[in-house]
Amino acid sequence: LAASAACAAGLATAATAQQAAEAARPEPEARLDEVVVTAQKREESLQDTPISIVAFTPEDLEQKGITGLTDLRSLVPNVQMTPHPNGAATTMINIRGVGITDDQITQDPSVAVYLDGIYVARSQGLAMDIAELARVEVLRGPQGSLYGRNAKGGAVNFITLPPTLGEWEFKEQLSFGNRDWFRNRTAVNVPLGSSVAARLSYLNMSQDGYVRNLGTNVARFGDRDREAWRAEVG
Repeated sequence: LAASAACAAGLATAATAQQAAEAARPEPEARLDEVVVTAQKREESLQDTPISIVAFTPEDLEQKGITGLTDLRSLVPNVQMTPHPNGAATTMINIRGVGITDDQITQDPSVAVYLDGIYVARSQGLAMDIAELARVEVLRGPQGSLYGRNAKGGAVNFITLPPTLGEWEFKEQLSFGNRDWFRNRTAVNVPLGSSVAARLSYLNMSQDGYVRNLGTNVARFGDRDREAWRAEVG
């Protein structure tokens, strides 16, 4: 009995020492993954950018299925993006209540849209899909200092995925849904030596409308059939 008591005491002492060691062990420091943005025309951390900005990383884009401007309408606070009643390809963008409601091609938008640094000057055709995105940045509030006079409400930056050096890559993604919704995304990355690579991306999306059209050759109102190509060497 004495030996059993001594053994139990020894085990209790060892357990107490182990608990004390675990309590004294420093907990791993919680860290946020760094998100690099180009909202101020240079690469910098999102945490160091003094702008009201929402950035979507490649993982966010993949999980949320973001391929174009209209996919952001329910994901960014204070941002509204709706198709114009006169043309589904025209997107009305409002950030913090600032935007345009006219679909005339002569009207300058109040929210600047950029694709790889190139200004998209009109709202017509903004309901577009982009073959492959690396990042999307939504800047809320006036951005006239860096983005010009047509950015009173804010700016939206689309940054496409650049070629990857030294890696062969092929990616195919198929999606299906109701009303014959179909999306095909294909990407090929080809290294062309140690310092040059090429990337080719293709997107095809189609969906039937839900209102029959008896007046024209189009079977239904709201039919969508889109294609997007992108090629880059760098």
